[in-house]
Amino acid sequence: MNIQDLIGEVIDEPIRSNTAIGDVRTLWDRPQLQRLKNQTMRSQSGKIAQYTLLYFIPGLTTYCGIRGTPVLTGYMSGCYLFRFRHNGELRAAHVGTHDNLTDWSDKAKTAWKWIANNPQVSDVFGFDPLKDVSLRLLSAAQKVGTPQVVGIWEGNGSARVAVFANSHAHLGKKVFVGMEPAPLRPWSSIQNDPKMQ
Repeated sequence: MNIQDLIGEVIDEPIRSNTAIGDVRTLWDRPQLQRLKNQTMRSQSGKIAQYTLLYFIPGLTTYCGIRGTPVLTGYMSGCYLFRFRHNGELRAAHVGTHDNLTDWSDKAKTAWKWIANNPQVSDVFGFDPLKDVSLRLLSAAQKVGTPQVVGIWEGNGSARVAVFANSHAHLGKKVFVGMEPAPLRPWSSIQNDPKMQ
C-alpha cells in the first residue's frame, strides 16, 4: 500500500527518537547514517504502509539511501531537508538544527556542507518543510489536533511535506492529515539563505 493511502486515517506514532545515540557532540562535523529501515505505518482501520525513518537529531546531519520505499523524517523544527546523489545513489539528508543552541545548528550545517561540497555528490535539491507547508494543511490539522510537520521523500526521490496531528479524539494516536509536493530548490540557491549561514 502507498503511504498516501493512509491520509485521513488514525495511525500509530510514525516518528521515533534515537535515544541510543548518546552525546551528539562526539559525532559533530561529519554526517551520520542514521535510519530505521522496514518501518510499518498502521492505521486503526487495518491499512499498512512501509517506510524508512530518517532520524532527526538536533546538532547532526543525518542521511540515508532512498531505495524504493518512502523516507519519513521529522518532526520539523526549522531544519532543511535535502535529496542528492552520491556516486549515483539517491540519498536523503536532514540538517538537524537546534531551536536554542546556535553552536549545535552550526555543527549540523557544517556537516551538511561537507556532503554538498563533496565532488562525488550531485543533483542536490532541498526544501524547508516548515516554510513550505500550506496553510490549508495546517488549518485542516488544527481541526483534529496539534499539527506536526514531516518531510517525506517518495521512493523515486519526489519530495513531500506532510502534516500529522496529535488526535484529540484518539489519545496517543496521530491523524495523517495530508501531504503535498514540496517546492525543491537547488543547493546553489539554498546555500545563500540566511538560515544556512
